[in-house]
Amino acid sequence: MTLSSFHSCFSLLIFIVYGLVFQVHELHSAPLKVMGPPGPVTVAVGKDAVLPCRFSPAQITQDMEVTWFREQLVPFVHHYKEGRDQSENQMLEYVGRTELWKDGLAKGSLNLKIFDVQLSDRGYYTCFVVNGSDYDEAVVELKVTASGSVPLVALERYQDGGIRVSCRSAGWYPRPQVLWRDPHGQHLPSLSESVTQDQSSLFAVESSIILTRGTKQNVSCWVRHVLDGQELGSEIYISAMRDAALRDRDAEIGDRDAEIEKQAQELGEYHSPSYMGDFSMKVVLDSDTAHRALVLSDDCRSVRQEGKLQDIPDNPKRFDLLCCVLGREGFTSGRCYWEVEVEDGEGWLLGVCREYVKRKGEIILKPEEGFWAVGQWKGRFQALTSPDCIFLSEIQTPKRIRVSLDYEKGRVSFFGVDENMPIFTFQETLFWRRTVYPWFWLGSGTLLKMCP
Repeated sequence: MTLSSFHSCFSLLIFIVYGLVFQVHELHSAPLKVMGPPGPVTVAVGKDAVLPCRFSPAQITQDMEVTWFREQLVPFVHHYKEGRDQSENQMLEYVGRTELWKDGLAKGSLNLKIFDVQLSDRGYYTCFVVNGSDYDEAVVELKVTASGSVPLVALERYQDGGIRVSCRSAGWYPRPQVLWRDPHGQHLPSLSESVTQDQSSLFAVESSIILTRGTKQNVSCWVRHVLDGQELGSEIYISAMRDAALRDRDAEIGDRDAEIEKQAQELGEYHSPSYMGDFSMKVVLDSDTAHRALVLSDDCRSVRQEGKLQDIPDNPKRFDLLCCVLGREGFTSGRCYWEVEVEDGEGWLLGVCREYVKRKGEIILKPEEGFWAVGQWKGRFQALTSPDCIFLSEIQTPKRIRVSLDYEKGRVSFFGVDENMPIFTFQETLFWRRTVYPWFWLGSGTLLKMCP
C-alpha cells in the first residue's frame, strides 16, 4: 500500500467515526416529544378505558416522572416517580381505579388504564412527562357514553279519537333519539316528546303517540344511541278498534276504559314489588371490605358498628370513611333474595351496589353512583332515590327485611317480612352488566344479622 492510499483510508475511517459520534450525540440530545392519539377515546359507562400516550426517544432515566392530570397538576389522576406509583395527592375519585402500564415504558408507552369509567370521568386528560432536563405533554380526550333502559311502553288514555301510548327510557348519554315504528318498520310521527337530565347528567326521554282506527295494530318504540347507532326497543299490541265505536265513542268509552284499566292493572301486577326471586341466598359478609369500625362475627353472618377503629390493614376493597360492608358473593344474572334482621342503633341502610363503587373518602349514596338501598337514616325511614330520597313515612320501620334481586329485569325490591308488606322497588336499574353485591351501612351501635 502506498502512502497516498494509506492517507485516503485513514481519512475515510476518521470520517466514519466522526459521523457515528455525531449521530450518537444527536440521539442523546434529541428533545423529548410526548404524543397522544389522533382523536378522542370513547368508552361506555362501566367499562375500562385506556388513554394512549407515547414518548420519544424511548430512553428512561432514573429521574423520569409521569403525571396524568385533568384541570390542574395537583391533585392528579395518576403519578409515577422514582420507579413507582405515588398515591399522595391523588384525586379521591381515582383512588384504586387507575393503572399505568409500566411494561410499556421501555418501548415509549405511557398508557393509563381507568377502571369502571363513570360519566363524571369524561373530559380532557394531560399526559405530562419529565425525563432528565426535558419535559413535554399531550392531551387526550375521553368521551363517555351510556346506553339506558329498555323502553317502557304503556297505554295511557283515550285522546283525540284514539288511544294515547307513551314510551319512557332513562340512563342515556348523550341525549338519545326516540323513534316510533309501525309493524312494517315505517316511522310514525310522535305527538310530544320531553327530555330531562338528572344530577349525574344522564338523560331520560318520554315520547307519546296517538293510535287511531285500524285493525290489530302493533306499534314499537325504539331509543337510539346517537353515537354508535345502538337501539333498544319495546313493542305493544293494541286490539282492533272498530270504526263504529270510534264514531260513537261515548257509547263505548266505559267498556274501553275498563279494558285499558285491566291491561294497566296486569302490567302493574307484573311490575309489583310483591315479586320475589325463587332462590334464597345465604349472605356471608366480606371482611376485606368492612370499615375498621365494623366487627364481624366468626361466621361473618352478622356485623355490629362499635365505633372503635380496629387495627387492621387497609386495602383497595375496604371502605375507609362510611361504615359499609359487602356480601362476599356477587351476582351477574338470575333471581334471588335474602333476609336481614335489624337491631337499630343510630341507623342502617341495606340493599345492593355495583362492584366498582367508590370506597374511599366521601361517597354519594345514589342509584347513579351504583347504590340501591332503603333504611333508617337521619331519623327517617327512606329509599335512596335520585335526585332526592323518598321518605316512607307511611311504613313502620321493619325489623326484618327481605331484599329481592332480579338481575335481568334490573329490579331491586324490599319487603317487610313480619308485616308481610312491600316497602319499595327500584325499577329498570342500570347494572351496566357489572357484578352487584349485597351492601350494608351501619350507624353507631347498630347490629345486622343475616337470616338463615
